[in-house]
Order: sequence, then structure tokens, then C-alpha cells
Amino acid sequence: MGARVKKFVIVFLSVFAVICVLLMFFAQNLFYYPERGESRYTPKDFGLLYENVTFASIDGTKLHGWFIPSLGEAKGTVVHVHGNAGKLEDHLSSIYWIAKQDYNVLTFDYRGYGLSDDKKPTPKALMEDTKSAIAYAKSRIDVDPNKILILAQSIGGNNAIAAVGSGQKSGVRAIVVDSTFFSYKTIASDKFFAGGLFVSDEYSASRFVKNIAPIPTLFIHGTGDEIISYEHSEKLYALALHPKRLIIVPHARHISILQNKIYQNEVLKFFDESLK
Repeated sequence: MGARVKKFVIVFLSVFAVICVLLMFFAQNLFYYPERGESRYTPKDFGLLYENVTFASIDGTKLHGWFIPSLGEAKGTVVHVHGNAGKLEDHLSSIYWIAKQDYNVLTFDYRGYGLSDDKKPTPKALMEDTKSAIAYAKSRIDVDPNKILILAQSIGGNNAIAAVGSGQKSGVRAIVVDSTFFSYKTIASDKFFAGGLFVSDEYSASRFVKNIAPIPTLFIHGTGDEIISYEHSEKLYALALHPKRLIIVPHARHISILQNKIYQNEVLKFFDESLK
């Protein structure tokens, strides 16, 4: 091999390595769009009492959340696991109505979001943050630890499935998964060519969804979802074991379904039946 050819190969490999590193960085940061700081809007703006709470994740990271007590006698406690963008205030419209229907609600920010510790989000960390939120809810003296329900949206659905499917099942009576993705590799490949090559599926919902049974699980997704195609929920549903249910809503966009009272009532009915 001539000197010129060797030089070309070295330059090519160097450029290729840089491109791979950049693609890996892009792929790994594709999933997180956090906002820091205090929320301007709180449950009080929806006529609800609430308590600012802090609790530690598995590695000691401090997480911030809101505990919203039920307006009436609580049937159970819903742990809300939100999506990958914003902070608590951005997800209030998805949950305020639950507390008005005799359920406590715990919602929290992952690390790097809102007032939680400013640490880097990763698939493992967000799964552990979710596990810790469920454990915190069960530890409260005003919560029945055997009546925990989960409402998880977008990436939160992946986090909740991984958290419950990897061992946090005790006391969980039902899970609602709204508009989540099948796996990190699948959604990364959806977003850019060969994106799945640069992320791991170690903490993907596809690995853990079979382990959730016998906890009843409801998957909901809209055919107009511009962020995550509804086929992701169809694939998770197919892989999950019974009891399970799937609702596909025509034309509904990403995590917009629970703005509709019809589907709010479907979720409440699902929770009510799971507690019987």
C-alpha cells in the first residue's frame, strides 16, 4: 500500500470515527428536552391543593414533585410519569382531572428537569427515578401502598414499563401507557437513518413489557401522532401478556388523547375496575 493510499485510509477512518461519535451523541440526546426552574403554573390554578415533595432516587439524586390529594376519599394513588420535554407545569393538563375524581396524584420531574437535581438524564437514570417515585408514593402515610396506579406518557411510558417490569410491581394495580415507543433503537431509527445503531435497548419497554403481567395494562395512542407512530403501541400490546387493552384513537396527536373527556373516563373506568 502506497503512502498516499495509507494517508487516505487514515483520514477516512478518522473522519468516520468523528462522524460516529457525533451520531452517538445526537442519538443519546435525542430523547431529552428538559426545562429547569420553578413552574409558573401549579395545581392551585386548577382548584387543587398540593404539596411540594422531594425524595431521593436510587443513586441519591434529589427529585422534586407534587403530591395532589384527592378532593374526596381517595380510591387509590396515581403516579404520573411524564414525557421527555418541559417540566411539571407542562403536564398539568394531563392529570388535574384525576384528583377531581377521587384519586391522589403524585407527579414528579426526572433529574435534570424542573427543580430536581441538575444531573444528566439517561435511560437507566430515568428508569430508576421512576422506580423511586413509585416507592415514595407507597411510603406515604396518607397513601394505601396496595392501591398504586400508573399513568405514563411518551418516554414516561417506556420508563414506567421498565421500572415495573424490572421489579417494582408490588402494590401496582394498573398501568396506563399513553403514546410511548417500542424501544430506544426503534424510535432512534425512526428519527434518522441507522440511529438505532448508536443507542442501547437495555432499558427499553420492549425488554420488560412481558414482565408486567398480571398487572392490567392499557395502551392508548393516536393515529395522528407526529412524534411517535401508533405502531409502537401496537407492537408493545402484541408483546404484552394478558390482561391488556389497546385503544387507538383516529387522528389524535401526541399525548393529546387525555384532553378529551371521553378518554379521561376510559382511564378512570380502567382504574376503577382494576381496584375491584
